[in-house]
Amino acid sequence: MTDSNRFGRQRLAWAILTGSFFSCILLSVTIPLGIRAILQNSTQSLDISVQANQGTVGIEEQNGQRRAVLVGEPPQTVGAQSSIRTDTTASALLTVRSPEQLEPLTTLQVSGNSIVQFKEATAPRFGLSDNAYRMDLDLQAGRVRLDIPSYTSRPLEVLLTTPQESNILISEPGRYTLEVSNDVTQVTAQSMGEAVITADGRTLVLGPGERAEVAAGSGPAGPFDPARNLVQNGDFSDGLKKWALFSWQVELPDQPQGETTIQPDGGDPTLRFSRQGVGHADVRVTQSINQDVSDYETLRLSATLRILEQSLGVCGVQGSECPLFIIVNYIDENGVSRIWQHGFFAEGTVDDNLTPGACISCAVVQRPHDRVPLGQTYFYDVDLIQELAGQGVLPPRFIESVTLASSGHSFTTEISDVSLVVE
Repeated sequence: MTDSNRFGRQRLAWAILTGSFFSCILLSVTIPLGIRAILQNSTQSLDISVQANQGTVGIEEQNGQRRAVLVGEPPQTVGAQSSIRTDTTASALLTVRSPEQLEPLTTLQVSGNSIVQFKEATAPRFGLSDNAYRMDLDLQAGRVRLDIPSYTSRPLEVLLTTPQESNILISEPGRYTLEVSNDVTQVTAQSMGEAVITADGRTLVLGPGERAEVAAGSGPAGPFDPARNLVQNGDFSDGLKKWALFSWQVELPDQPQGETTIQPDGGDPTLRFSRQGVGHADVRVTQSINQDVSDYETLRLSATLRILEQSLGVCGVQGSECPLFIIVNYIDENGVSRIWQHGFFAEGTVDDNLTPGACISCAVVQRPHDRVPLGQTYFYDVDLIQELAGQGVLPPRFIESVTLASSGHSFTTEISDVSLVVE
């Protein structure tokens, strides 16, 4: 063998050996990095369900297919790129869950005349990932209340866009209200929470108890004082502090009283009235407000509730035994002391002769009771000033108290929050 052939083979051998060495190093680095990237960045869809709270809620899928959710029907599942629409008579409750836990990651209360599109809603596919849950929504019109609990197993990032070309990033537990019109977006972080608002090249960090506005073609303005909630401890996070609990009233002496408790509901406290028995029984909790509201333009009463059990049809033969009444004692502009109340029921059929749809023995300002789906979360929202004006009644000048009352024979009612917001 000549020297040149021997040298050529040696050079080839060294080339193969060197190539193998670097290939081994490359594979030993890239394969773990690739596996780590897969474990870190692979995603799966979050579970999104839509429940009709009032009226008929429309769902428009990515492929253009449309369907409707009616009050009382089970929640329907929707996917990414779906739009949820409500008209004047409708509202919706959206619940987002992770495949790995039963408790909601977040809930969205969608008011009337609103359009919300889910662009993206993902969770890490593997538990080894430290990425956050992520939701990307487009709030095109209307009003949404967003609740993010503090018990989630990993962070949640919610990015909302609005027609004013604003981006609102929310990543802290808390309660947020967003209201969108053609002219302006309003964002409020209530007692907890933080939102980062970006528009027109400017950024504003919104802290707890602050409000901001974004007008078309402008950066975020604020922070401003938020709308003020006159009800203290309306989410029962401090038990019944600030609330006066009255004794159970039972009609028949040999029948049991009920129980008033604060129950954990997926990590959040809930006020529960529960009673099993025959004959009438009722209970109430009241909070003294004692606030002048004559200078305010809106007086928004909101509550989130659930009726789990009810033995009487509608609200009894007088319409006075609802599983839940919300009652506001107030003084009107003429100095007259008045009572406004609204009842909620889940079972029975309205019959003027047997089970009337409103209380016929109550000397109060009222509208017909609301039917709510049995066992489903329901939210109620009304502007009391507009509500009273629609009934030809003078608006409040002074709010005296807010009361939650529960009555009937056998019933179980839960209230997770109540608020009376002036603005």
